[in-house]
Amino acid sequence: MLLSLTVAYAVFGADELPQLNARKNQSRFPAPPMYSGDGAVVVLSSVDKASYRGPVLVFVNRTRDMFLQGVNLKMGSLDCPLEVKIGDKNDGDKSVLSMRVRDKQGALREKIELPDPEAADLTRFKRAIIVAFLRVYMVDQGGTDKTMQNLPNWLIDGVIRHLEGVHRQADLDRTHLLWSNACLPPAEVLYRFDSSAAKSEPAVAAVLAGWFMEKRGVGFKALMKGVANGRKWSPEYAAGLLVDTFAGEFDMMFDMRLQALGRRVVKPGVTTAGIMRRFRSELLLFPSDYGMMFSKKQSYYNFGDAVTEAEDVNLQKSALARVVNIKMAAVGRDGMLLALSERYIKFLTAFAEGAEQSDLMKMLMQAESMRCDLENRLGSGAVLKRNLDK
Repeated sequence: MLLSLTVAYAVFGADELPQLNARKNQSRFPAPPMYSGDGAVVVLSSVDKASYRGPVLVFVNRTRDMFLQGVNLKMGSLDCPLEVKIGDKNDGDKSVLSMRVRDKQGALREKIELPDPEAADLTRFKRAIIVAFLRVYMVDQGGTDKTMQNLPNWLIDGVIRHLEGVHRQADLDRTHLLWSNACLPPAEVLYRFDSSAAKSEPAVAAVLAGWFMEKRGVGFKALMKGVANGRKWSPEYAAGLLVDTFAGEFDMMFDMRLQALGRRVVKPGVTTAGIMRRFRSELLLFPSDYGMMFSKKQSYYNFGDAVTEAEDVNLQKSALARVVNIKMAAVGRDGMLLALSERYIKFLTAFAEGAEQSDLMKMLMQAESMRCDLENRLGSGAVLKRNLDK
């Protein structure tokens, strides 16, 4: 302490040191609070950290708007329900502290604190903002301090991930792969409060939560109101909101949804490894006379095996019917997958018209070579994109 005082006197002079200490103390004084336009958010800081108020308020407002618009919720009373306190630390503290407090008038307030605004984890901050406004909404609907305990954590995390949209195609691909390989439990197990699949797989949680948000005005909104009024979470409750049916049909409806999601174009002009995998599953022929008396047909044929029986009328009909599936599997994807689908469609059309086996094999080999090239590229982690701006 003595050394520091000596240095301070040497640098600033005896008369300047009290002024320096006064300026330091003033920098710790509270800066004027900064409010959002509707008064729903206030950001507090010291004078020293006042420059962080604006960026923090913008981040909170954007996160709040993304959430409320995405889940179709509207707040009632907006008498400053959220307070964000910017700390004075500069030590790299990434923590984000959140709590519910009561003000002097007894009103509930959500409070978030950023000890070091420069280092705060933005992902944690975003989650804290969304959870705060979820609690605000539930209280507005008549909920209590314990209301949030009726919502699974995986659902909240899934809602946030789905709304961000960055991983939506990857999440769909991952969930569809797990489902198609029978690695997911039935829907009534998936939607349990302690769902292990949803907790261990963020992609699965996002897809499960996304179903609620796609039923605008019914799904997530109805869920929040029900939970706010004491309704306990259960797969049966989820089934009633999502498919308006009893739990016994829930799994069948979930399967139908996953099948439909596999064909969905999340982002036009994009092909991923998951999309390519689903496209490849269409490269089979299913003869219409399979299982009939005296028929020796297999249940399905790959295209190469089918060429050896190209004169079979029932296989020709199957080839013509498969054209529609191939077209649909490539709709909205990148140009290379569209070109590949045209190769297979050319082969299938010729097959249905009774072309020579040598010509069919040549067309098939061209298509297969192109497919293998695409799969190798996608297998290395590439994502094929088509520029739709031109």
